[in-house]
Amino acid sequence: MTTTTVPSDTPVAAAPRLMEAQGEPISLPDEMRADNLVALVHKSVERYPDKEALRWKLPKSRRQTGGLPQEEETAVWTSTTYRQTWDWITQVAMGLKHIGIRDGDRVCIMSRTRPAWLAADLGAMSLGAVTCPIYPSVEPNQAAFVINNVGARLVFVENLQQAAKIEQVRGECPTLEHVVVIEDRGRLPDGAISFDDIFDLATVDPGEIREWTEAWKGFGRDRVATIVHTSGTTANPKGVVLTHGNVLHNYEAGIQAVDFTEHDTFLSFLPLSHMTERAAGQIVPLGRGCTIAYAEPAIERLAANMAEVQPTVMVAVPRLYERLYARVISTVEAAPPLRQKIFYWAQRLGARHYQNHVDGSGDGIWLKVQLKLADRLVFHKIRARTGGRVRYFVSGGAPLSREVGEFFYAMGMLILEGYGLTETAPLLSINRPGDFQFGTVGRPVAETQIRIDPANGEILARGPQVMMGYHNQPEETAAVIDAEGWFHTGDIGEIEPGGRILITDRLKNIIVLGNGKNVAPAPMEIAMLTSKYIAQTVVLGDNQPYTGALIAPDFEQLAAWAAANGIAEMPPEQLVAERAVQKMVEGEVKAKLDGFAIWERPRRVALLPRLLSEEEGELTPSLKVKTRVVVKQWSDKVAQLFGEEEKE
Repeated sequence: MTTTTVPSDTPVAAAPRLMEAQGEPISLPDEMRADNLVALVHKSVERYPDKEALRWKLPKSRRQTGGLPQEEETAVWTSTTYRQTWDWITQVAMGLKHIGIRDGDRVCIMSRTRPAWLAADLGAMSLGAVTCPIYPSVEPNQAAFVINNVGARLVFVENLQQAAKIEQVRGECPTLEHVVVIEDRGRLPDGAISFDDIFDLATVDPGEIREWTEAWKGFGRDRVATIVHTSGTTANPKGVVLTHGNVLHNYEAGIQAVDFTEHDTFLSFLPLSHMTERAAGQIVPLGRGCTIAYAEPAIERLAANMAEVQPTVMVAVPRLYERLYARVISTVEAAPPLRQKIFYWAQRLGARHYQNHVDGSGDGIWLKVQLKLADRLVFHKIRARTGGRVRYFVSGGAPLSREVGEFFYAMGMLILEGYGLTETAPLLSINRPGDFQFGTVGRPVAETQIRIDPANGEILARGPQVMMGYHNQPEETAAVIDAEGWFHTGDIGEIEPGGRILITDRLKNIIVLGNGKNVAPAPMEIAMLTSKYIAQTVVLGDNQPYTGALIAPDFEQLAAWAAANGIAEMPPEQLVAERAVQKMVEGEVKAKLDGFAIWERPRRVALLPRLLSEEEGELTPSLKVKTRVVVKQWSDKVAQLFGEEEKE
């Protein structure tokens, strides 16, 4: 979900806000459309059989068998064509059919992003099975919840570590019959089979292949394709039931809004368990005939992978862009004064270039000349770190700072911020390459209606991408999809003149102070995250006389600052207790929140000795903060924010 910084003192536009906006009709040629996701991919196979489809790292010593090659850490890049990729999908389908997977069965996938994920997903889906992702980071009991909620007969797991999780709870999953281990190095648990076994079981009988082909070609858009469980911040996750049509609409509206072509290379590293990557990082490029390059699992290798792959498109969460931004600024601040002066001069030129875009006026000749010089001196060096070919960064799943968007645009790299939810598969709106404005999430995509509820400012959405409902939860479904088909997003926002959407916060996140005033924490949290010293922040204050902020510092940047300011090296828990460190972070908070009302800004700040993590239960798999868990885990820090002496 995406929210956008809207400082409270931002002047209100003279033109009135709109209460509703609507996307244009879909206007794609028939050859670019399909009745189901399997048919969509097959069309690309027919158009581009010998074109590179998938690229990933494979060890030099690894011998490829008839099945899908395995992956290891020390590796070189290898690839497959669209024809070869389709052969893998076919083999997976035939192998699954041989062990009894049938139309309507539920198949879970518990793996990080990799080619086997795609083959398992589309192979199962081609049989009419419903694929149900499980985040590979979840605990065994959470995996069991998903398996039992959908009644899965089979689960793909990435490796023996994931297989061990399933073994712990297999006795609690009565419908589960098969466990398929993708990386089978080592002794498999009793009753489990390897991914290669699936290939070995596949038949090549022409009659059976023909029967299978006729079956998937007959699937319609209203057929259930997947059940995706939301990474809830409170109770158990809900299973979002999405049809082929729901996801196909994301592809169709996405390529109509953004000019992706078969020449694009996507670098994929977000989890395919999340609908943002599944739709934008898998279905869109496959449907359009692009190349998907899979990043190595270690996040530390991402920068190297970007340089090696030289992607033209990358789907990422704002935290990646914030980290890149912070690293560039940190490098500049450590540079000699002349180099700093040149950088900030170039950045100001970029800001003028962006303002001309917003105003609808072109750049003058002198500005164009200066921008070319700035590119030669500064911008091209920064772009080189991303591979040098990026056309678009697509941002979703979390808030993006306007400051970060403008910074990358000045560098010649456009971040297209979109907005959506798992329940909308997920795309609802996006900034277009020729029609964008940082600080908004763009206009509604094709065939999509957005409305603002006048009672509470909630964003309502209606369109072909809205889910069928929550699996086995009719009451929960009725609570979010009203009788007229409007999906209640739970987000608060506005529609600007011209139809662009502004998201301010989540309804459930709104803080009600003791004096009755409402505070939206997200805009302030986004603003604070533009500081290179702040990695995570949670603004609190319900029923309190003021707000306070828990802050997890960027410890690498903090350690560098401490060393430069004469503070001896020490463990993080001691470093955050240093008064000089606390004062510095407080100063960062004050500077970043200068545009907000005094009563909104955190009066106190408490520094955490480590980052919030999924392993500690503080973050969901999609990295949303579980506020209740954080408050409980860090009760001592919360007490520092709202001490009795302050209340008095």
